[in-house]
Amino acid sequence: MIKQILPIAILAALMISGCEKSPSDTAADVAEARKDAVEKIDEAREDASKTVIRAQDQVADAQKNYGETDQRALNTLTAAESDAMIKTANAQFDVAKAEAEGRFDIEKEKCGALEGAAKDACLSTAEAIRAEALARATKVRDDALLSAEYHN
Repeated sequence: MIKQILPIAILAALMISGCEKSPSDTAADVAEARKDAVEKIDEAREDASKTVIRAQDQVADAQKNYGETDQRALNTLTAAESDAMIKTANAQFDVAKAEAEGRFDIEKEKCGALEGAAKDACLSTAEAIRAEALARATKVRDDALLSAEYHN
């Protein structure tokens, strides 16, 4: 019976010891998470910038039309401004969300070097920070969307 249990115990011990990350593995994972986060944030910023530029172009067109016509153009201008405010708010939210997720990914990788309760606490803290950042970004976006709605 001991002959049957001994190989299983040895295999289990090897598997457990093999799951621990070395400091260099953790550092490499953190570096990779940082790189991924920067790429995602840059991508979100680029998309946001393009969206804002298009929205501003629409406002400029509406302002030009307003100078040439009457109340109808004013309504078009106001609608274009409101639309630009909405697009800007959503684009800024996308950037804030990418930043929060990027920071979370980095912190999660750092937690990989820990074990047991310390790892659980580290992950809980990282998740709480992400949730708070997303909540803050959502509030900012929703306030901007409300302003855009009342702009009409």
